[in-house]
Amino acid sequence: MSNQSLVLGQQVTLPKKSHDAVGFSSVAWLDIVVYTVIVMLGASAFLFHFRSSDFLGEDVFYADCARSLLKHGFYGIDGHPETNQPPGLSAMLALLFTVFSASFSTCLRAMAVFEVLGFIAAFEVLKRYASRAVAAIICIVLMSSPIYFQLTTQTVNPCLPVLFTTMAAVLAFRKYEKASTQPTVFLWGLTLTATVVAAVMFASASIALLGAMIAVLIATFLRDQRFARGRALRLLPVLLVGITVQGTWMHRKPAPLEWQLPGYPAPYLQQLKVKSGNYPELGMASVGDIVVRIESNALRQMDLLAQLFLRHGVNVSKVAIVITPVLLILAGWAYSIWESGGEDLVAWYFAGYQFIYLLWPWGVERRFFLPVAPLACLYAWKGLRAIHALVVTKPRAVGIVWAPLGLVLGISGCLWLYTHRMTHGWGIFPDELLAPAWLISSAWAAWIAYTGRPPALLTSGTESAKWWTRPFSVLGASPRRIAEYALGGVGVMLMGIGLTAEAKMARENVALPDMLLVRDASINSMAFDIESALWIRSHTPANSIVMARHVPLVHHYAQRSLVWFAPISNPDVLMQGIAQHKVNYVVVIKHVTPYYLPDDDYCFDKLLAAHPDAFRLVFQDSNIRVFSVESAS
Repeated sequence: MSNQSLVLGQQVTLPKKSHDAVGFSSVAWLDIVVYTVIVMLGASAFLFHFRSSDFLGEDVFYADCARSLLKHGFYGIDGHPETNQPPGLSAMLALLFTVFSASFSTCLRAMAVFEVLGFIAAFEVLKRYASRAVAAIICIVLMSSPIYFQLTTQTVNPCLPVLFTTMAAVLAFRKYEKASTQPTVFLWGLTLTATVVAAVMFASASIALLGAMIAVLIATFLRDQRFARGRALRLLPVLLVGITVQGTWMHRKPAPLEWQLPGYPAPYLQQLKVKSGNYPELGMASVGDIVVRIESNALRQMDLLAQLFLRHGVNVSKVAIVITPVLLILAGWAYSIWESGGEDLVAWYFAGYQFIYLLWPWGVERRFFLPVAPLACLYAWKGLRAIHALVVTKPRAVGIVWAPLGLVLGISGCLWLYTHRMTHGWGIFPDELLAPAWLISSAWAAWIAYTGRPPALLTSGTESAKWWTRPFSVLGASPRRIAEYALGGVGVMLMGIGLTAEAKMARENVALPDMLLVRDASINSMAFDIESALWIRSHTPANSIVMARHVPLVHHYAQRSLVWFAPISNPDVLMQGIAQHKVNYVVVIKHVTPYYLPDDDYCFDKLLAAHPDAFRLVFQDSNIRVFSVESAS
């Protein structure tokens, strides 16, 4: 394949990329199998989604904003303009609502379509950095994960559209750089610009794509200034449009603040200043808090990666275990940057996206990690390749670094097992095998450091290396080929485990009646909010102003003007806000798993103790209390 590209009428040479890095490969039989499996998995999500007649959580925000766009040309709910969540998903749903019914089912089916498109695009990206087999295993094992199935069939959120648009943008970027005629330059430039803008409008974190392009330009400039000028001129229109769109959104006039509270709903950079987004009363973060936050977010993401790929999570306190994928991903990412001379768009995008969410002061949520989960798996795989390459080329250096690191992690893992043996037993197989594995690898690394020679199995020309590739006379397959079959077998096993869990989830999705979904908090954690909103709708005047914690959901079911019940425990501040906003009713819920802290009941009980005559209990049921405001002086 030619490495020539026409940049604004000038012939320039593209830098050499990694394995099969440029251009679409010919469609092989494995591609067809992978596409078929992805489509079948997507079809199951399309068919077996929740049968609820209405939304069950805060994701109703996107649908109600879509209806507002169609009816009033206004992005927001209850007359409040939205300035945190970009309008991309709501705009897409608005288009769907003009053709199909404006229902929960329509939104969930759209998520299933985006899941299929996203994983097809991810497969096309991954097979340019690894073999088709590895790319296929990553995509199929992830897509068959119950986490993806649950997210796709039960909630509406931007993560799947972001997966598709960012992966499509990466593919368009490669085609745009290879385009050599004016029509193809225009076509792929337009495609790249459209996918970048769409990704940014689905989620602001996709701005990492623009940062990745700038990083590629800087790396190119350091290598070849003449080529960098041509590349910059070609990417400049894309960058200008993307930055303009994001800048316009960021500088949109926000709605007046209902409460003087640090963090939400302030912009991203201001939210980073708080110690905890979920618990704003903890105050502002120190440098130490930010370091702890980054560590905690990284470990929790690795726990989520283990749940996605291995079908069970890892206790984040098991540092010796949960740090393993962190080290592999870091090694694979660094290897990709070195291999490409710093010009790997995907590596810079992954780093930028992760940087945004490692600093995120809120709890780690699945929807934030899923758009880059395929890339995390890719870099974990490339980490193994990087270690292999280093062991062969620089065995003594690897041994000197690995021996003490493995010893520390092995001892740490064994100490965890010993100190927690009474409460956790001796652990969960096979997680805890990593502890002795670290010790064994430390001894192995020490031997490599002492001898300065790589293992014979990894050294070409040795008898061990020849044995590794020599077919057995009985089986007709070499040990290497058998290992590859075993890896594929593990992938099939993980897929089977995932599909078994998905089948159970699918049956529940189609069988659970609306009454349970709306009323039973053990099935739907937002059931109490829905029940209280339905009571408000049937027992209060239409012009009532209600204060509740989860505004989009309560507004959707209550059809009343809403004021956010901020997580503020100061009774005087709450009373002042109730008077200022002319609140008539206050919804107080003791949530099973509160998203914000302090929870409603703690905040309101302090308010009620300070102002016992200002409120009257008008409804109580299980974890729900609704109070009318009698006096807000």
